[in-house]
Amino acid sequence: MDQRIAKFGNSLSFWMVGLVLVMMTGVSLRAGDPVGKYEVADLEALQDAFVSLSDTARPLVVAIRTYELVKPGESDGFIRVPVSQGSGFIIDPAGYILTNRHVLEESDQVSVALASGETLFAELIQTDLRSDLAVIKVDATSLPQVRWGDLNKIRVGQWAFAVGNPFGLANSDGRVSVTYGVVSALGREMTNRIPGDPQVQYYGNLIETTAAINPGNSGGPLFNIHGEVIGIVSAIETSSGVNEGTGFAIPITSDTRGVIETLKRGDEVRYGFLGVNVNEARQASMRSFSVSPLHRGARIVTLDPADGPAARAGLRPDDVVIEFNGVPVEDSDHLVRMVGFTPVGREVRLTYVRKKVKRTANVVLGDREELMTVRRSDNE
Repeated sequence: MDQRIAKFGNSLSFWMVGLVLVMMTGVSLRAGDPVGKYEVADLEALQDAFVSLSDTARPLVVAIRTYELVKPGESDGFIRVPVSQGSGFIIDPAGYILTNRHVLEESDQVSVALASGETLFAELIQTDLRSDLAVIKVDATSLPQVRWGDLNKIRVGQWAFAVGNPFGLANSDGRVSVTYGVVSALGREMTNRIPGDPQVQYYGNLIETTAAINPGNSGGPLFNIHGEVIGIVSAIETSSGVNEGTGFAIPITSDTRGVIETLKRGDEVRYGFLGVNVNEARQASMRSFSVSPLHRGARIVTLDPADGPAARAGLRPDDVVIEFNGVPVEDSDHLVRMVGFTPVGREVRLTYVRKKVKRTANVVLGDREELMTVRRSDNE
């Protein structure tokens, strides 16, 4: 039984690859043509495309290793103790590299292994806890830099390529690894599934991929077949601690690129803040107010802090926000993103439903970090 299942699976997979190749190459099969008639040439063409992408992508990606500097006894010197390892990629020829913030946590020194085999120590430019992104810089010039993709052009089922430093295999020589799979889902919300304070760190709107991702891949790029970066590899869903076929990447959007540019300048990222905890609205109760089944709104669970922007504008728990500045709210994660990427201090118009009555309110967004600092102080 197991053997028959395996053979059937292989046959089906090969037929599906053939079908994909027919779609990609434009070859038309007539009725009665054997499916395998164009198999070898088309598979070789696909293989060549993968090899070309790999050759282009690998020089753009670096292996990152972090250290703690420990002073032994009364000695004047320090010993470097390895802390973690990860990946990054070059975003500017002048040596600027993007990675995940969590790759750099609890470290005093960061080294970067380039594709050339050269290892350099990096300077920390800026980090952002909420987005889990960081920019570091090495003393180098004329480095190759990535080209950006766009989440709006990504579709489920497209090829995806993860390039990075799994298990630290590239630590010594910079020879990063390439794996491939597909974009298996878009818009994954993982904030409450990843350890940490969901009010502080945000892991929403993620790209899910079957490309093999393992410890050490964090901070590396996810490429499309055109060699454009479509995401920053950040997490895996696993019960064993290693790849089980489900990885996640922060998507490249105009908002993400804005965060990256802010970090590259060395500035802190400021996020708009409404002062609410939200979850999904009951779709049945919102049927008459939603503009489409995709726009379900976000229900306010609590006001946090109690005197924050939403509270001052008169919003209450159980109110359901259905529009943000005229944009229909798809769900709670969508509202969080729109609020966060709206400039601090801007006045926005919210449309919400309270006890089946549609209402509006003007809210001046606060600064997330400032208000969360106040909140933490109040709780101490």
